[in-house]
Amino acid sequence: MPATAPSNETFAQAVAHFNAEAYRDALLAFEQCWFSERNDFLRGLLQLSNALNQLRLGLITGPRRTLASAARLLAPYEPQHTGLDMAAVCAYIAELRACIPADLESNQGRIEWASIPRLRL
Repeated sequence: MPATAPSNETFAQAVAHFNAEAYRDALLAFEQCWFSERNDFLRGLLQLSNALNQLRLGLITGPRRTLASAARLLAPYEPQHTGLDMAAVCAYIAELRACIPADLESNQGRIEWASIPRLRL
């Protein structure tokens, strides 16, 4: 786990996009951060943004796997990192995962976006 955190304008933009529920834009901004500072923290936030974007599109199978990975990557950063409440982020990921039925695949149906809980970083 890195001792320092990304503290640049792109990271702030990524968080702002995430909070505005512009998950694809958040994903792209977190990816820019990750290219310059590759670590599990940024990779986990990338995966969380990607999973939310995919859930909004009606996908289920990919987000299920991606959320499990994001949970593993972000857990070491609890309770706080870079000013973010990582305990709340990890609890949110667990809540999201509970919304996805284990026996439902992307080609079998979808989860209503309105029923998906929201989080502000």
